[in-house]
Amino acid sequence: MGTHYIDFLPNELLEEIFRVGASLPFPVDEEYPGRPLFSKLPTVLLPFTIAISQVCARWRAIAFHTPSLWAHIHLSRSLESHRRLRSDIGRSLDWVPTYLAQSAGLVLNVTLDTTRLPAEETIRLINGFSDRWQSFTLLVSHVGSLPSILPSLVSVGVPRLQSLSIEADIYREGIISYDPLIPFFVTSTPRLATIHLNGVYIAWNELPLANLLNLELYLTSRWPEFPRLREMFKASPMLQQLAIRDDIPTLLRHVQQPYTKPKIELSNLKYLKIQVYRVRNENADVAGLMGLFNMPMLEALAITGIRREEWIAVTRVYDLPLDPNWLSMRAAAMVPSNSRNGKAAHRPLTNSFPFLSSLDVVFTAPPRRPEARTSLRAFR
Repeated sequence: MGTHYIDFLPNELLEEIFRVGASLPFPVDEEYPGRPLFSKLPTVLLPFTIAISQVCARWRAIAFHTPSLWAHIHLSRSLESHRRLRSDIGRSLDWVPTYLAQSAGLVLNVTLDTTRLPAEETIRLINGFSDRWQSFTLLVSHVGSLPSILPSLVSVGVPRLQSLSIEADIYREGIISYDPLIPFFVTSTPRLATIHLNGVYIAWNELPLANLLNLELYLTSRWPEFPRLREMFKASPMLQQLAIRDDIPTLLRHVQQPYTKPKIELSNLKYLKIQVYRVRNENADVAGLMGLFNMPMLEALAITGIRREEWIAVTRVYDLPLDPNWLSMRAAAMVPSNSRNGKAAHRPLTNSFPFLSSLDVVFTAPPRRPEARTSLRAFR
């Protein structure tokens, strides 16, 4: 067997490459929700760090002397193993004790794929180390499977948890949860700063989320009615970033903002991202979605998938330019005036958002009209 160039890499460089590989997120389908998010993708037979430790003696020595490689735990299994072993997670996840031991007390980044593993038994296997969880990603078949999974997470203590993500493999209009979604992680989440929901919904104010900074709500159209929604956001007064990808007409129908147009106060929000997702090619009332909130400190606004007529409606309500590039051009050309203390005085670019300094808008083409067909009879 010949010598390969990789054999000449120093241990320090190999270690850094292994760190990157171990920390890579699980693969997802970019066509989601048109296709399942993750279940149709190839399943890795061995966890990353276990796999590299079996390549050669040198790689094994590096792996077993680098605790951070063992701090990323992806709990899943192949469809074949799922069919053969079913609830026998001892054989499916026999590598987990090695990971927990070799991680040497470091904080853990845990991903749990419940589509091929029994959730209750798997959580019981790792909840003894939940005080080390830094991030927790829960993968489910669809939102309807959450009521049977969440009870296993009620009393799990996660004092170091900083990031929570729940993602559904399948999202379709009409898939809902008929059972109420119970509170979970109720012990305490003092460090939880980021929540990402994709294809599911939860009542996030049921948790002590006073320190929440980042909230990503993707395809969670079953938003509660306005009073409940306002209470949810009120529970997170420090929120700085909000990202929404959804079917906006359905979302607004669920919220039912009163005719008096009261606002939900997001007094510390600095970044708002909206991705328009269309189910039936309806027009998206992006202005109405933005109108749910009062965002006096907004600094950056990003909107993708919006039609030009929808953007025109936004500009009329919020005193924004028809050409989104105008804002950045004006900011670049603007010469700040000096104040008495020698600092540049702030000059607002728009009255609606006086601190706005970044505007990124990506348009989508309107739906094509059916081509006109001329009857052949007219020429006969």
